[in-house]
Amino acid sequence: MTRACGTETRRLTATRAFVGLIFVGLIFVGVARVGCGVPLQPTAQPIPSEVLPSSVAAPKPTASPSDAAADSTPVPSQDESAPTAPRLRLWFVEDEGLTAVESNLSDATGADAVIQALAAGPTAEQAGEGLRTIAADPLTGQPLAALVPVDPSAMAYPADDSVITLQLSPQFTALPPPEQVLLLGQLVLSLTGAGAASIAFVDSSGLSLAVPLPDGRVLDTPARARDYGPLIYRP
Repeated sequence: MTRACGTETRRLTATRAFVGLIFVGLIFVGVARVGCGVPLQPTAQPIPSEVLPSSVAAPKPTASPSDAAADSTPVPSQDESAPTAPRLRLWFVEDEGLTAVESNLSDATGADAVIQALAAGPTAEQAGEGLRTIAADPLTGQPLAALVPVDPSAMAYPADDSVITLQLSPQFTALPPPEQVLLLGQLVLSLTGAGAASIAFVDSSGLSLAVPLPDGRVLDTPARARDYGPLIYRP
């Protein structure tokens, strides 16, 4: 009986020792697994964007006060832009009268530019509507009038800054009288529309020149718009 108990005691001790060894082994394996994990990095590393879920949106940048001020600055619309200068109307011949057309010139355009525009004549579209000019020599295309300075000694009237003096070329006298009147009307109506009060005419030698009016009279003083108003066919 004593021998059997001793044998049983030894078996129990051996079993406890075996269980203890298993437990110690499990602890050792756990420690080893922890020690073999992913090593720690000294600095943070960004996560590649391709591994992020599509539902994760990137954070929106915070607008600075200067950006907010720039966004709030009003942008002027086309309606708020500066108004364009009024366009000058040029007068061209239509039938036996004069018709006004709007040009690309400003109403503050100088006399030289107005004379050149009259000599260049109407546009192709306007010519198709029956408009023409007499302000250019048909052979050379040069203007039949040129701007000259006012010379009080050669004039029969006092000099005035509002008076524009034009020198008519010799080809002017070769025109038929009705054509002369139409040319003078082109010059007077167009130039007074550009700001001149009146137009004086001189010949090629610079002497004052009397010019014909629409009613057949002769004018020996500077011409005004009303003098050639009867020529207006279509204002």
